[in-house]
Amino acid sequence: MLPSFTIVAIASDAALLRSLAFALGVDGYRVEACDSWAAARDLTSAALCVIIDADICRKDADARRSLLDPANRMVLLADGMSPAVDHGNARVLTKPLAGSDILETVDLFRLSAT
Repeated sequence: MLPSFTIVAIASDAALLRSLAFALGVDGYRVEACDSWAAARDLTSAALCVIIDADICRKDADARRSLLDPANRMVLLADGMSPAVDHGNARVLTKPLAGSDILETVDLFRLSAT
């Protein structure tokens, strides 16, 4: 089976979701944009990875727990207000993002899936 090139992006900021979809879409990734963990939950298991804004994790305990699950490939978009470190399959990127930052991180998950 070929690895999925679908990424689930979760953020309450619609502009951030559009930006992620555009940046990753240019490189051939399909982005499923969701504004809450509840809306995204059923999509995450089939995704290459999940990109989640720290604001979602602050509001949702299930989203926070998902970062600690080693089966999940997660990218946390942190705001730089609090220290965050990579943990298992969770990678942390600090906003503001450069387009290459997110692409390099997603590509690492893609390469490890093949």
